[in-house]
Amino acid sequence: MKKIITAAAVLFTVLALSTCKTLQSVMQEPLISLHSVELASVNINGVQLLCKVQVENPNAFEIPFPETDWELFINANSFVSGVVKNNRHIGARQKMLVDVPVNLDYLGVFNSFRSLKGSQKAGYKIALGVKFPVSVFGEDKVWNFEHEGEFPLPQLPKLSAPSIRIESRDSTKVEILVTVNVENPNVFELPSFKIEYDYRLNRNSFIKGETGSAAIAAGAVTPVVFRLSVHYSDLFRSFASLIGSREVYGSISLFGDFGIPVFSGETFNLSTSGSLPLR
Repeated sequence: MKKIITAAAVLFTVLALSTCKTLQSVMQEPLISLHSVELASVNINGVQLLCKVQVENPNAFEIPFPETDWELFINANSFVSGVVKNNRHIGARQKMLVDVPVNLDYLGVFNSFRSLKGSQKAGYKIALGVKFPVSVFGEDKVWNFEHEGEFPLPQLPKLSAPSIRIESRDSTKVEILVTVNVENPNVFELPSFKIEYDYRLNRNSFIKGETGSAAIAAGAVTPVVFRLSVHYSDLFRSFASLIGSREVYGSISLFGDFGIPVFSGETFNLSTSGSLPLR
């Protein structure tokens, strides 16, 4: 009985090794290639890079989904890394694109690389390592890929000096049209933001308020227009000394910020002056 058991064990081991070697001999390594790396989206908060790795299974049976390690470098310094895993399988003689999304938050980028502030673009390198979770091909093997490129950095919008124009006047009031042009140099749309204003006569505050802008299209110059109504009754009540005058010195100041997280705390303050005709 001992001889029979020993012989069976030896036979089982031989058959197992033979089957394993036979399986490995008929297995073909998958064909791995870097399909593409693109800027999937750019917005006020950051950038998403999307890497696509193509995996082709030449075998007549399915194989496990690969595990993909990635690491992103900015200015040759490691910035962020991650792993993409999946429990799916790649079917027999099928191709599959493995998506590797990489999110870059502008706040994180500028906090780590302060020298980039004021730059229009930043260079990056992404390193990818593709491997299979089990040693299905006889030995562990990693397919390595690298890609270099650039991604845009946020820029502060530019505002022109506000202009003041008398739109209309009658015996009771003057309608003033205020225009300021907002230039968005970014490749993404700017959300709407608020502008506070202070209209002063003879250097004394007369009308305060705020106005909102619509979203500012990428790479466009958009005028922000609002109106002020100066009623003579209010004016002379506030500035009795102006009764009998033909005009008064006026100025308007605009201030606020654009609500861009990475430029939090950076404000604008613009002003212009002119004369206001009186009744």
